[in-house]
Amino acid sequence: VLSIALLNLSNYGGLCHSLGPVAALVLARGGSKGIPLKNIVELQPNVTLLGRALHTIQRSALFDSIWVSTDHERIALEAVSHGASVFARSATHAQDHSSSLDATAEFLEAHPEIDRLALIQCTSPFLRVHYLEEAIVQHSSMASPCVFSVVRSYRLRWRNQEPGGRLEALNFDPRRRPRRQDWSGELVEAGMFYFTDRRLVMEERTFQSDRCGVVEVDELDALEIDDVKHLELARLLIGLH
Repeated sequence: VLSIALLNLSNYGGLCHSLGPVAALVLARGGSKGIPLKNIVELQPNVTLLGRALHTIQRSALFDSIWVSTDHERIALEAVSHGASVFARSATHAQDHSSSLDATAEFLEAHPEIDRLALIQCTSPFLRVHYLEEAIVQHSSMASPCVFSVVRSYRLRWRNQEPGGRLEALNFDPRRRPRRQDWSGELVEAGMFYFTDRRLVMEERTFQSDRCGVVEVDELDALEIDDVKHLELARLLIGLH
């Protein structure tokens, strides 16, 4: 990962625009099941998941436009109240089975002027400005057409070869169990953001390629809100700071 400490932070504006404008996109449909209207649930009094994410995106001052794609009026109003533009997400791409890729492609099809995009997940409440800064520096280099967030894991993984069958170690030799200090672990997608471009999404039908860069985020910052337990944990962590 490119060290941001080696860069002149005052040059972000030039770096961002060296390959053209970058838009920020948050997908926020209204039909979440685990937590109704999860994207606008409050983390703190008068601070929603979506509002917190948009505040961080705006503070970064890295993006030429900020969009929220939604099918729900209350989410749209929340987006507008935080200065974002709203894209009317179609019912076709707002179902339980709808993919983020299809929803992003729908947005890009309606906005041919956008070539570079940061898909940002508002259910990652610990998005930080410095993560976005590091990502855009990499994305603005010719070497990294895509950049995404990861968290480093040292967990030793197993799987059943078949239901009720024998166990198989996936990432280590049980006879030579690695000490934490003896291996670099694995990189696991954090889901916080995906910087990508039009060609990858529209032609390759993916956010990523084998030339992606990564931004490693802190393990606690990698928390994603999927259910009420995650929401309560996020509230506790925010309260500690």
